[in-house]
Amino acid sequence: MKRLLALVLAGLLAVLAAPPQPAAAATTLIYATFKGDAAADEELWIYQSTNGGTSYSVLADTNFHGPTGVLRDPSIMKYNGIYYIAYTVQSWTTNSTYFSIASSSNLTSWTNIASIPSGIASTAYTWAPEFYVEGSTVKIITNVAASTCSACFRPYVYTAQNTSLTSWSGPSQMWGLGTNHIDTFVVKSGSTWHAFVKDETGKYIEHWTTTASLTTGWINRGTLFASGYEGPALVKLDNGSWRIYVDKYSTGGNIYTATSTDLFTWTSLSAATCAGCRHGTAIPK
Repeated sequence: MKRLLALVLAGLLAVLAAPPQPAAAATTLIYATFKGDAAADEELWIYQSTNGGTSYSVLADTNFHGPTGVLRDPSIMKYNGIYYIAYTVQSWTTNSTYFSIASSSNLTSWTNIASIPSGIASTAYTWAPEFYVEGSTVKIITNVAASTCSACFRPYVYTAQNTSLTSWSGPSQMWGLGTNHIDTFVVKSGSTWHAFVKDETGKYIEHWTTTASLTTGWINRGTLFASGYEGPALVKLDNGSWRIYVDKYSTGGNIYTATSTDLFTWTSLSAATCAGCRHGTAIPK
C-alpha cells in the first residue's frame, strides 16, 4: 500500500511540475476583399488573421481586376486544393449581365476561368456572387435585378456542372426571400439553411431560415444590428461558433464583426482591424 501511495504521489508531482502546454493557435483565416469605388480600389486584396478574425494584415495586393478592369464583392473558396473567387464585374452604377470566377494556387496570381451569364431576361445588374458548398456540390448564389421593374433584386442559385468550375447550370430562384434583397450569404447548420441578406428597401441585414431546401420555404426571422450595413459573410470558428462580417457602407466602408453560437443571437458589432477592407469573405487558409 505504501508503495502504491508513493507511486501515485510521484505521478501527481510529475504532473504538477510539468510545464503548462501552450494553447492551440487559432486557425489562420484569410479575407478576400476590394477597397472601394475608385478604379484603383476595384481589385482583389487578400488579408490574413491569426487571432480568430478580429484583426487582419495584408497578405497580398494581387492587382487582379478581372476581364472588365473591375472586381468587387469577392467570395473566396478553397476547393480540391485550389483557391477560387467569384466576383462582381462592374461598379454598382454600371449595368452588368454576368459574374466571373478566377482561380489561384498561391493567393497572389489569379486567372479568370469563367464568366457566367445571369440567365435572367432583361438583366440590369448581377451582384455579389457567393459560393455555397454542400457535400461535393458547388453552388453560387447571385443577386440579379431586371430592367423591367424597380426594386426587384432577387437571389438565384447556379450549380457547377464540372469539377473545374467552368460550366454552370442556369439560375434557380430562391423562392420566399421576396424582392429587393441583395448580398445573400447562406450557411447550413444541422438540417436548417440560414440566409443572411440585405433588404435594399429598409437597409437592414435580415436573417431567414428554411428546412425545406436551398431554394424553397424561406421564413424571415427578423433584422440584425442597425441599418446601414451590407455584405454579410460568415465563417465558422475553431470553437464551433460563427463569426459574421458586415460592411458599414453608410460611413464610407469599414468591416464590423459579431459572433454567435446558434446563428440567432449575436453579440454586439465591433470594428474589425482590416484597413481598407470592404464587402468580402473569410475562410480558413
